[in-house]
Parts: sequence; C-alpha cells; structure tokens
Amino acid sequence: MKSPSFHNPCIQVTNIKVWLYDFEETVDKGLKEYAFVTMNINADFTPIFTFNTKAIFVSVVVEYETTSYNRNQIILWSTTITNSSTARIKSHKTLNRYSFYDITPSFNGVNGTYTLEWNVIPIVGMIKYGRADSNEEKFTCAFPNI
Repeated sequence: MKSPSFHNPCIQVTNIKVWLYDFEETVDKGLKEYAFVTMNINADFTPIFTFNTKAIFVSVVVEYETTSYNRNQIILWSTTITNSSTARIKSHKTLNRYSFYDITPSFNGVNGTYTLEWNVIPIVGMIKYGRADSNEEKFTCAFPNI
C-alpha cells in the first residue's frame, strides 16, 4: 500500500541509550544490553480512512544485521487508530514501548534502520500492509558503545 498522500510519514531517532543489565532470575541469564530509543514520529493517516476502515495498526520497526543473524526486526512502538479524528500522529520525544534487546549480548558495531509501518484493518475484506519505503522516510543510525 502506498504512503498516505496527504502527509508522508516520517520517523526520526533523536537519542539511543544502551544499558547493561544482569538477568539472574530469568531464562536469559547473564549480562545483556538493552537499548532505549527516543524518537519523533510524524504521520497523517487521515487519507487512508474510508467507509470500510475499521482500524489502522501503526508501528515503528527497527531492522538490523549482526554477525550471527542476517536480518533482525523488532517492533519498538505501536498504536491503533480507530477513527479519522485520531489519525494524525505528531509525537515528540517518544520512548520505545517494548523491550529492545538482542539475542547476542551486545549491539556493538551495529547499525539500525527505523521504519514506520501500518496495517489497515477493514470492516470487510483483506488487511492491507503499508510501509514508509523511501530513504527520506527511513532513519538509520548506529548503536552507541557502552
């Protein structure tokens, strides 16, 4: 599905902090790095709303490669838009809503690409997928070393 024509969605990462945690009482024992991402999100999904739109699920996804795994994708933030009056997202200094850590113990030397994605859930019919595909609508940056 094409990007909304009224306003191109964009994501801008303003800050990434990586902290080291020790998990002794969980399955993931040992030291692991957790990333905390601060981002600005700006998108208008009003043009997508029609008489057949029940909801739009919007998410920010980070994609990165490590030496162990070629493609890693993690959802950092999401929201569900249920009517056209709340279809404009203008969020500043938003923190990731979901935990951000990797299977490997470190993010050292890894670049991540942040993308805004959405699913249009219709009242009748198939779910449609959309993604901000152009380079201006993606944001790439490196994880800091700790």
